[in-house]
Amino acid sequence: MLLIKTVALLCSATAAMAANAVISGAMFMGEDTTDYSADPAEIFRDPNNHAGAAASILVYSAKSADFSPATQEPKSLIQSLDAFVQKASSFPGFLSTAALDTSLTLNGSFTQFEKVIRDQLKDPHTARAFRDLIPGYIQDQSLTDWVLSLVVLTKPEDSDTVNIRFARVPLTIESDKTNTAYIPKQKARLIVADYNVLTNFFISNADKLAGIMKIVHVRDFTDFFDSPKVLSQDEETQRGTFSCSKNRQTFKNQQTIMSWFL
Repeated sequence: MLLIKTVALLCSATAAMAANAVISGAMFMGEDTTDYSADPAEIFRDPNNHAGAAASILVYSAKSADFSPATQEPKSLIQSLDAFVQKASSFPGFLSTAALDTSLTLNGSFTQFEKVIRDQLKDPHTARAFRDLIPGYIQDQSLTDWVLSLVVLTKPEDSDTVNIRFARVPLTIESDKTNTAYIPKQKARLIVADYNVLTNFFISNADKLAGIMKIVHVRDFTDFFDSPKVLSQDEETQRGTFSCSKNRQTFKNQQTIMSWFL
């Protein structure tokens, strides 16, 4: 099944790279039409609100896995990243639609790093977001094997369709004598899994979902998944505070859904 393949792809990355640390980011693209003043059940029942509903499930999944990038050190996120991806991707209201695992030949340039991802995904926004995740400054020079992790939530304008993308790039990032980070020449990986929100599942399980999880604003979703970034002196001057979100803008039965919350 595609779902099993997708989870295996995403969760094999850190093991293969023996990564030291994770930098996380999140991005919302499109139009958030969620009425956050509505009754919680209406957030799940009304398709206009499903961007907020999906954001709520993603944050719930992360908290269940003890994955809290905004407040945790990069070194502590390795195991919990895999647990988060497994939890979120197994939610019965998310349908796996595509998976990608491909090699990236990097020449050491940040610009080229962004370009090869853009060429693979045909998506300049995700490519730029990955570039923005690269730390500007690494205090601990023993940290060289990293995973850049990105969660992308999309709701196109004039559409009730909501899509979710889990993407990561395991790669080597080193630092010079001034602790400024750089990417050496290497073969890295780009690992992506795409999901659609199953509208009818959300509608039919609205009361149950609303009774279990807290509603999260899309804005708070992006803040939750953004790792703090230590900037180089040049970046501090040019860019200010880092935030991925600020740099761009088969249905299951009741027993199955309840088992997901256990």
